[in-house]
Amino acid sequence: MTLMSEHFILLVDDEQSITRSLQRLLRKEKCHVLTASSGQEGLDIMSVFDKPLSLIISDQRMPEMTGAQFLEKARTLAPDAHRFLLTGYSDVNDILDAVNKGEIHRYLIKPWNDDDLLLQVRSALEAYELKAENRRLNALTAQQNEALTELNLNLEKNIRERTLEILLKSQALEEANTSLERSFVDTIRLLSSTIETLNPRLGSYLNFVAQLAKRMGQGFGLDKQEQDQIEIAGLFHDIGLLGLPQTLLQKDVEDMVESELKLFKQHPTIGQICLQPVERMDAVSAIVFSHHENYDGSGFPSRLKGEQIPLGARIIHVAADYTDSIRKWPKDIIAIRQRAVKYLGHSVKNVVTENPQILIQEITKQILFRQANHQYDPLVINKLVQILEEDREKNWKPGEKSISVSLWFLKPGMKLTQELRVNDGRLLLARGSVLDATTIAAIQKLAKIITIDNRVDISVD
Repeated sequence: MTLMSEHFILLVDDEQSITRSLQRLLRKEKCHVLTASSGQEGLDIMSVFDKPLSLIISDQRMPEMTGAQFLEKARTLAPDAHRFLLTGYSDVNDILDAVNKGEIHRYLIKPWNDDDLLLQVRSALEAYELKAENRRLNALTAQQNEALTELNLNLEKNIRERTLEILLKSQALEEANTSLERSFVDTIRLLSSTIETLNPRLGSYLNFVAQLAKRMGQGFGLDKQEQDQIEIAGLFHDIGLLGLPQTLLQKDVEDMVESELKLFKQHPTIGQICLQPVERMDAVSAIVFSHHENYDGSGFPSRLKGEQIPLGARIIHVAADYTDSIRKWPKDIIAIRQRAVKYLGHSVKNVVTENPQILIQEITKQILFRQANHQYDPLVINKLVQILEEDREKNWKPGEKSISVSLWFLKPGMKLTQELRVNDGRLLLARGSVLDATTIAAIQKLAKIITIDNRVDISVD
């Protein structure tokens, strides 16, 4: 992405060799760089400097004022600036202090990798620009916010106002797309960034659905353009849910009251309206519009049936319901089986495994199979099962087993059999990571200040 704005970066370090090295590195980015040799000098510069700072990079270990203390004060003077902390690898407490008080966006371990640091700087400046652009777009639609709130209470009364507000947002996004050289890729990036900004958990879910749906499209032999359309539809199939109350979004459809169900059933139409004004999105908007149609014609909004439903929409329907289902199960093997009885009766006893992840997959597959020819295209369900089996063969060795262990009983040498994430979706460690003492200590310290699942799946011989 080409930076569109003028950027000012402040470097704070008591070692001039560090600031000079960073200056040389950032010179190629065509940014204006300011330097300070202490936290107080940095605050003095910020108090008189009349331009907005886009990025502040501070060392942690400085005399008189640490980097965490400086960034905490700097946040008041430049709240929109991204904040990076330079620290040693072992300074876990310093990092946590900076996260809590300075609300840093990144921490960088010294010595840094130049390419990685430049990538992080560019990402921060791009995010700064997108945030500024979002503020501009929000100003254009501020008059519609009151109508949006009222619409959530009474959709029938305010459907025209809601449609107008969505069209205005689409128009604003098209204007942003024009300012970014009408690049289709940049349009997708802006839309995806907007969703993740408004709802990080929804953004993580949509990304998972998009990748799974794309693989299913590959399995059906679709060409690259069709695969890309399905992937994009997966990213934005629930864009029409943005703005609805969180209490409604957390409910299962069968638990919604009539007024809530009316609101929910509007989101495929709203999603289609959002996407239609964007060039090259006609096929994507058609998939989004139909992703809640059922194979037997009992779905919505148009009660399409069988082959009348676009293949991409049939794929998204299965991928989305599968993803939503596997994320709602408990972690404990006994609790999983107890809940599964609600859906499968005592036949759940036929699923023989002590691995929670595999058990959830098997139960979810059986639940989906029971809806074949009703909600779902059976060929699409078969394709999902094929992909899951391929993943299992790829990621699990013959005879390898998994057990669930408390965070506080982890030992060096243990290997993760599934990803370890913060509960808001951020990835901490990838599947297959082998733990060492330093990593275990860092995880346990982090678990005391942010929400991490208390149990971790590790492999056993």
